[in-house]
Amino acid sequence: MGPGMLLPLEQVSDSPSESSPHGSRRAAEPVPVSVVSESAFTVRGHGVHSVFEESLRAIKRMPDFRRVSGLRAYRKDVVLHVHTMGPLAALRMMAHRGPKLISAHVTPETLIGSIKGAHLIRGLVNRYMRGVFDLATLVLSVSKATTAELTDLGVRRPVMLMSNAIDEERIRSLAGRRAELRRGFGWGDHLVVLGVGQVQPRKGVEEFVSCARALPHLRFVWVGGMQFGMLSDARHDLTRLRETAPDNVTFTGLVPRDEVFAYCAAADVFFLPSKHETFGLATLEAATAALPVVVPDLPCYRDWLKDAYLHARTVPEFVELLRSLEDAPVRATWAALAATAATAHDSRTLADGLREAYLLAAARHRP
Repeated sequence: MGPGMLLPLEQVSDSPSESSPHGSRRAAEPVPVSVVSESAFTVRGHGVHSVFEESLRAIKRMPDFRRVSGLRAYRKDVVLHVHTMGPLAALRMMAHRGPKLISAHVTPETLIGSIKGAHLIRGLVNRYMRGVFDLATLVLSVSKATTAELTDLGVRRPVMLMSNAIDEERIRSLAGRRAELRRGFGWGDHLVVLGVGQVQPRKGVEEFVSCARALPHLRFVWVGGMQFGMLSDARHDLTRLRETAPDNVTFTGLVPRDEVFAYCAAADVFFLPSKHETFGLATLEAATAALPVVVPDLPCYRDWLKDAYLHARTVPEFVELLRSLEDAPVRATWAALAATAATAHDSRTLADGLREAYLLAAARHRP
């Protein structure tokens, strides 16, 4: 079904046509779209906000769609696309009278090891998320693994598989500046192992540091901070971990996304021992930068990386994989495989997926 695939939580037979109101209007003028993310005015520096920004860029390149805001965004002919699940996003969906989509970047599982005490209110979180997803005309799932979680959650709305994608040129344009960037970071000739993500238990920060202790001749750099402040899970323990990390570990804290891309362009290996991901946007960014990828064997990675990544379960196993990548030809082989896998998730794929999703939601909407 092209860039998106509808999965059978609910059978869908509708498709946009030139005879439908949205189809006719599309031939004459762009379809209005309102894209909403609470991260625009709250916490940034995470994957959900990055995908929100990618969506905005994609819409600017799509002549058959135009972004609207303000009072115009509430008209019933506007396609509403929501990226977050907070109370303001839920209210916005309840108020909207037109087609509504929500991207399933977050599931109850993503909160475990991210937000303090999330496991204590799991039942409440499940009911809330299920209710928000069921407000949508169409739910966009970023991976087959996420779709399985939505099924387990009891979501009743139709689900379309639409993997994340990014503007690849923003990363690949930095390839020629690799030597300059490494000098700026002060890395010298060290082999640099890069991790990108929030500093939280779910992302595997402790395992990252443990591997660094076992490989003192390599340099380990973690890009990301504790965006949720006092709500961050294990905040005290992870603050202590950063303070006592060995000398070959650097924590950069939160940096702008363009600077994250610079770290990807300058590093040698990407390593993220996270326990759960719905897709793994930071991993896609690293693969796009042609870094060999070392991650756990999570279901979402099997979806899009296929056999293009190295995976393990324990710290000793990860250490052995990282040691193997000290060999330049081995590193180059895995870098090429990751870069090839990333090409299926570029800017064109994103635009095609959004177009299909928006038109499908418009066709399914019943005023």
